[in-house]
Amino acid sequence: MLPIFRILVPADFSDRCLAMLPYARAIASRYDAELTLLHVFNPVYTVPSTGPFGPAIVTLSPCVFEHATQRLDAFGRLDAFGVDQLRGCRVRRLIYEGDPAQQIIAFTKSEDIQLIIMPTHGLGVLRRFLIGSVTAKVLHDVTCPVLTGVHVEQSSQSKAVTFSKVLCAIDLGTNSEPTLTWAVGFAEAFDARLEIVHAMVASNDGTERERIEPLRQAVSANAANIYIREGEPVKTVIAAAKSTAADLLVIGRAVHENPGGRLRPTAYAIISQSPCTVVSV
Repeated sequence: MLPIFRILVPADFSDRCLAMLPYARAIASRYDAELTLLHVFNPVYTVPSTGPFGPAIVTLSPCVFEHATQRLDAFGRLDAFGVDQLRGCRVRRLIYEGDPAQQIIAFTKSEDIQLIIMPTHGLGVLRRFLIGSVTAKVLHDVTCPVLTGVHVEQSSQSKAVTFSKVLCAIDLGTNSEPTLTWAVGFAEAFDARLEIVHAMVASNDGTERERIEPLRQAVSANAANIYIREGEPVKTVIAAAKSTAADLLVIGRAVHENPGGRLRPTAYAIISQSPCTVVSV
């Protein structure tokens, strides 16, 4: 099985975050992993303004702005957050203070987190293809896999989560093998059907399947179906996720050596348009 012992769920108390808890419970239960709910407390003070730009939001240090009441409120909300959804799981509940993205990234490294579970925040037509800034920063900077929710309105009601169909998208780059390895391990843990999709940008030269076969054999994915389609990668992967009715889409986020971060434009677009949850490796 995949080495998933510690799972991090950043908790902002939103309905979208609450909707991710069934996924956290399903995975933590299967791997007997410890869940950490981390709320990052970032006290702000609104400075009234009659200027053209409206009120200003200023972050103040504790010695300048008394925020004890806010902290107590945060502790109370965290203690009550997701109690029913995570019943039976081993859960740590922590509150840190500072910039949310920076604290999440630092915690992931210091605690050796193997999986982060968090929502995206696209709302309405204008933000349909935008990922929330904290999520985008985390995807950009962490090296562990990140599971993100469907980029549409979600119910906060608890629901049963199943992973019976896993689709893995590969581009035959250097990150394809670890991405497929992760997908194979996850599919085996949940006894799920695994399928592979590869999008060809250029015309078929007859070598795509020959290039995929050694990779598939190397990670023991012999039972997986392979879909090779010519077309723009994002549209091809999204179409495959819909046609296969995938419960989970596994993609590569970027190569580890990428000096500009791990969140590539293609991965960003797939995450924001996927009809199912996405794990980016």
